[in-house]
Amino acid sequence: MTRKGRLMMVRHGQTSANIDKVWHGKTDTALTDLGREQARKLGSWFHNIAEPQVIYASPLQRAHNTAQAIADAHGLEVQLDPRLMEFSLGDWEGIKFDDLQSHPGGTQLLYSDSTYAAPNGESQLMVRKRMVEAIEEITSRHPDENVVLVSHGTALGIAIAHYLHNDTTRWLEYIKHNTAVSELCLVRKELIFFNRTEHLEP
Repeated sequence: MTRKGRLMMVRHGQTSANIDKVWHGKTDTALTDLGREQARKLGSWFHNIAEPQVIYASPLQRAHNTAQAIADAHGLEVQLDPRLMEFSLGDWEGIKFDDLQSHPGGTQLLYSDSTYAAPNGESQLMVRKRMVEAIEEITSRHPDENVVLVSHGTALGIAIAHYLHNDTTRWLEYIKHNTAVSELCLVRKELIFFNRTEHLEP
């Protein structure tokens, strides 16, 4: 509880895309009513994990608004960093996960080939590059502070898979619930905890 220099990673609250199971990478989707309530609960509960001292977020509103709920509960300001945005599928944004299989490349290459990018979209390695640059720059800027990053499920999964395995294709092993909190130790390259959602329990 009193340790400093911790890195907490948070996935945003629920959106309509999560319900409909469609890919919204850089599509700027709003939180649902439930998503806003999840964020509110997370903000009021966060001190049970750590006292946040700095908060960075993706500028996409689903992440920004989730981060704002944490910030409001602790008297902080949210700093936005576009490098924390979700994995963009370019022309394939808004397609249902199940329907991706009908596209050239489809889910197999998106999930198993770290260099593959959908038309006008990103590859896993492109996402890894910007996420790692952001994480390492932010943590070096705040070495003795508890840092909270609010980002997105796939982008965070790619970053975690990189640090733990040096293999971004393993991101599917790190699927997180909406507003789940995970703590990553960059020095030891290990997860302290993963996918905590006590704040959502009745």
